[in-house]
Amino acid sequence: MEPDSRMTTQMPVKLEAVLARLCRRIPHALNTTQAVKLPYLVDVLANHVLGHPITGGHHQAWKHGVVTEEAWQHLAHGPSAVFRVTPVRFSEETRVEVLDDSSAEALSEDERRIVDFVAEEYAYVSATELGLLTKRMNPAISSWGGNRAADLGEDAYERMSPVYLEMAESVAEISLDRLRRESRPISSPEDVVA
Repeated sequence: MEPDSRMTTQMPVKLEAVLARLCRRIPHALNTTQAVKLPYLVDVLANHVLGHPITGGHHQAWKHGVVTEEAWQHLAHGPSAVFRVTPVRFSEETRVEVLDDSSAEALSEDERRIVDFVAEEYAYVSATELGLLTKRMNPAISSWGGNRAADLGEDAYERMSPVYLEMAESVAEISLDRLRRESRPISSPEDVVA
């Protein structure tokens, strides 16, 4: 998706603080995919725990999952006095490092705990898996890439649970062709009821 030249790269203060804290809390360098997807998980969790999201970002349904639009705009179109985005040698991946995390003070203690939880739980989730996770959290979005707003409510929170994700993953493996191959025709209604 091409960025809209009218969009600003100004990031909300709380979103900047969340990204700075994620950069500091994730033991290996935060990659750009994590930087644009993890704020969504922070807001879903914050909405559940605190009753409201905290980043001030707009979470949208892009082709590869939910993206926090302001984080992407800022990191893709920097420069920034707060973050440096550097390419990883011999890879298409880029890393985000924090240069100035003074904005971290914008977060309350409860908000910091939520960011820390997301950092601990999702630090090693691959870019592909983060995209799938955010898509599974938003089953009502039928057309990814249309920039629809992502769900921040209780349904999205419940879909973060490992039980739901395991069920969604197993269901995703079932196709109509597979059902046709592996199913037996019913010869008698009594066989089904019995």
